[in-house]
Amino acid sequence: MSAIVDRLYSSINGETYSFHQLFEVANEKNKKLIYKNVLSASQELGMIERSDINIDIKFEQDSISGYKIVRNGDYVVHLRSFQGGFAFSDRTGICSPAYTILRPNDLVGYGYLSHFFTSKLFIKSLKLVTYGIRDGRSINVDEWLNMTVTLPNIQEQVRILTIINAIDAKLHIEIKKQSCLFRQKSYLLNTMFI
Repeated sequence: MSAIVDRLYSSINGETYSFHQLFEVANEKNKKLIYKNVLSASQELGMIERSDINIDIKFEQDSISGYKIVRNGDYVVHLRSFQGGFAFSDRTGICSPAYTILRPNDLVGYGYLSHFFTSKLFIKSLKLVTYGIRDGRSINVDEWLNMTVTLPNIQEQVRILTIINAIDAKLHIEIKKQSCLFRQKSYLLNTMFI
């Protein structure tokens, strides 16, 4: 999958933009306590409910007024820069104020950059704007916003995303089939010796 993603994004024809031209840094706070669902960054799944990651992180309910609002379609910069450091959000909620929220404009199709931000090509480019050592490395967002990317038109973005999503769905089906076959094999082996 990663080879296909790298290939699709490395052979792009289109306009070159700085990330600053494509994203606005959003600092909208949850001051009115409208949102209660706390989201966390997951490299594989994007932004997910904190309760779904099986880590019990304690926080004061009153402290969520200082949390940042993440909107459906936003990208969130988190600390795992060696894995890309950008998580796509397909839901609205709140997240830690330590995260940086990037809100794309209408030049970027919904979710188009979600796979690009985990590609080897992109992760390699982050070396220019990451600081620190090992897992504690952080991305200098101001410097990153000055970096450039080639972006095709919206129709081509949709086409590329459709291809990647179809392959991803096929992989999930094959993993489920493998799991079912493994359970069937275990059952048959257990009943064979009764």
